[in-house]
Parts: sequence; structure tokens; C-alpha cells
Amino acid sequence: MRNPHAFSGALLAILICAAQAAAQSGPVTGPGAGAGPSPGPSPSGRLLLLTAPDARPAPAAAKANGFVWDNRPSFRYGDWFQLDVRALLEANLTSADPDLTGEGASFDWGRRRIGIQGTVTKYVEYEVSYGFEESTDATVEWRDAYVNVRPAAYAQVQGGKFKIPFGYERLTGPRSLDFVYRSRVSDSLTPGRSLGVMAHGRAFKRVLRYAVGIFEDDGDQPPELEPVEPLPGEEPAQQGRTWAARATVSPLRLTSMPGRYNNLEVGGAYTRGTVPEGRNHLQGDTAFGGEFFDRQYFTKGPRTRFGLEASWAIGPASIAAEYIVSRDAREGQGIGDEVQLDGDLPEIEGRGWYIAGTWVVTGENRDGGVNPKRPLFQGGFGAVEAVARYEQLRFASAGPPNDPPSRSPRAANVAPNGDRAWTVGVNWYVNRWAKLRFNVVNETLDDPGLGPAPGSPTLRTMVTQFGIGF
Repeated sequence: MRNPHAFSGALLAILICAAQAAAQSGPVTGPGAGAGPSPGPSPSGRLLLLTAPDARPAPAAAKANGFVWDNRPSFRYGDWFQLDVRALLEANLTSADPDLTGEGASFDWGRRRIGIQGTVTKYVEYEVSYGFEESTDATVEWRDAYVNVRPAAYAQVQGGKFKIPFGYERLTGPRSLDFVYRSRVSDSLTPGRSLGVMAHGRAFKRVLRYAVGIFEDDGDQPPELEPVEPLPGEEPAQQGRTWAARATVSPLRLTSMPGRYNNLEVGGAYTRGTVPEGRNHLQGDTAFGGEFFDRQYFTKGPRTRFGLEASWAIGPASIAAEYIVSRDAREGQGIGDEVQLDGDLPEIEGRGWYIAGTWVVTGENRDGGVNPKRPLFQGGFGAVEAVARYEQLRFASAGPPNDPPSRSPRAANVAPNGDRAWTVGVNWYVNRWAKLRFNVVNETLDDPGLGPAPGSPTLRTMVTQFGIGF
């Protein structure tokens, strides 16, 4: 975009209009004010589209029938039917150093989504959402489309298209993210959405949460597969199903600590699937744009992931951390010799972690999402939050030590590369619908020659994001 100041002016105008609309609606009161219902819980206990964790409707709104506006359009009929309309629009203004395009700051639409979610009696939840994401053909993409049956909190079954239960940050909905971009390890190593069925639930007063499921493939987050062409008479290679399991524990719920401090959650997750022969390993992308570890090598066989996570919201502050390892097998991908043909090669391993912290400077409670005590034009300025994150992600293989690293498609020792990044930023919660984020991301590559800017070991990205949703 040639004129970022014009965009900033338009952004500010939209922001003011949204805030004035909120002011005209009057302040929301009551213990459950502004919190949406919780139909369709994600494996992490958070809705995958737009709502805060474990939100519940205000008691007065829950009794209304027909069309109601409870911070979003909603249709309700007694206790047996509820349909909430959800929408999200994000716009980004981004600049990078070095500037490979030569165009300076650029504007792009981020997430543009609309959907519905609700309940049919107290036993059935559902969600359907679409994404109008940036793409060459500008098509509408199904995001979530599932039904969840819950005869009991500890025994629920969910079927359809939804996120595979893996990764704390991946399972967090976009409105609840602390940063403009997810971490590099979450973007590169987690599986995303797929068609499947999952048993899940919570028990012991929400001390334990679990999810176990089987899915059609490895999800939509990794790049599309590029299997090798079959030989004459051979069947085309197919991607195998993926098994996934995740469990989290909140040990402080067993203590007498106040509720706003006892939400420490720790957990682990595992997936296993099968990937057909081809250049199909996971790849590493930078926030800057482009790859630092591209799909150069042939793989075949099991893909496994293992993850550990921890999160804790303590009053106005929060901390979160994840550690993830992925392994792509290379069965029969060796070039062989006179003794052994097409031997197995060492797995390609992706390994990374991050630690992130936030602090709401204006004092709002962090648990359940930041809800400004004094929104703009309603007696205040909104809520302001400072955020910071440090992360690392590296790809390599454990080949014979006497084999030098190589970019050959069937190298025993692949040429490794890694990305270390820190992010600092400020989030401004204008009201419960509008949010402005500013992030600075500084990345350092182990081998800049394999990155998007070979002459620059350090990449810096600055991004301002405006989001509005309900």
C-alpha cells in the first residue's frame, strides 16, 4: 500500500464509529454481561470461533425468546433452541525490513469470517463457520462444521470438521490470541482442522480435560501434499488417517485459592498419521514471509507429534508456554548401494518452543478474556495490555556424523536451519467488540542463506491489526 497514512485515517474512523455504537447501546451490567453462550466447546475448553473460554449468557438474556441482541445477534426459544451469529473482520498494515517488495508498508485483509453456533436442547451443540480468506480464487472456505453431543460433561462426542486436539495456541480462537501472529512453532508444527470424530469431556470439577479422536488426514494447517507420480499400474498414494489425544490438568482447582488465581493448566498431546511418498515434510515459515526450511526432501511413512503446554492467568497478568516436536519418517528413501537398496533415512525433526507473557496495564482480569471496565466513549479509554514472547524453532535430521549436511532430496543429513524470534507489542481493547494490536517481530535465522532474504540474518516485521467481531 502506497499511502499508509490514508489507511490509518480510515482505520481510526472505523474505530470511532464502533466505539460510538457501543456507547449508544449503553453500559452492560450484570455478572454475566457480554459473555456469549458456550455451544461447541473446543478440545481446550475454548470456542474455536470468537467467544471467550467457558462464557455464559446473562441470566436476563437467557430468558428472552425470538430475536435478541446480547452483544451479538441471537435467536432463542426457551431452553431447547439457541442460535448465535458470529462474525470477525481483521485488517493488517505491515512493514518489513528488509523490504523485498520495494513497496513499503502493505495492507491486507486478515481473517474475514462469519458463522453460527448454538444449542438444541441441553444435549446438542453445533457450529458452522466460513472464512473469506485471501486466496488466488477468492473462494469461500469452510472452517468449522460440527455437532457435539453431550449427555454428560465427562462424556461428549463431537463429529464433523474442527481442529485436531493438539496445541494450546492452535486451539485458541483468533479473538483470544495475544499476538497478531501465532508462534512459529504453532504455525509450522500443529495440524489444524480435519474431518473426524472425537470423544472428549471434563471431570473432577474441571480439574481434568481430555480429548481422543481419529481424523481423515493430518489437517489443513501443513501445506498440501505433493505425492510422487505413481508408476504405471500403481494406485495413487493416499494420506493415512491421523490419531490424536490431548489431556490437561488444572491442579490448583483442588486448593482453596480464589478462582481468579487457580486456573493454572498443564497438559500434553500426541498425534500419529501416515504421509505418502513425496516432498511432504513439515516446513518452517517466518513471520516476515517466506520459508527458512522448505520442502526439499523426500519423506514417506509415519508423522508423529508430541507437545507439552502450560498456561496461567493471574489477575491482570498471564503466562503461557509450549514445547512441540514433530518427526517425519523417510522409509525407503535412501539412494542405496550394492548391498542395500532404498534404505530408510533418518527422520526429519522439527523442534521448537515459546514462552509468552501479558499484563493488562489498566487492571482488568485476564482470565476469560479482557473485558474493558471503561470502554471508549463510555467514561474511559478501554483496556491496554502489554505483551511479549520469545520463541525458537529448528529443523534437522540425525544422519551419520561423517555425512556432511546437504540439500540433496535424499540426503541422510539434511541442511538444518532454525529461527529465533522475539515479539513485543501493545493491545488496545476499545470495547468488547473492537481491538487494535501493534506488534514488532524480530527474527534471527541460523542460516540466512536458506531464508527469504539470503543477505540478511535478521528480519524485522512491524504490524498493526484492527479487528472487530461479535
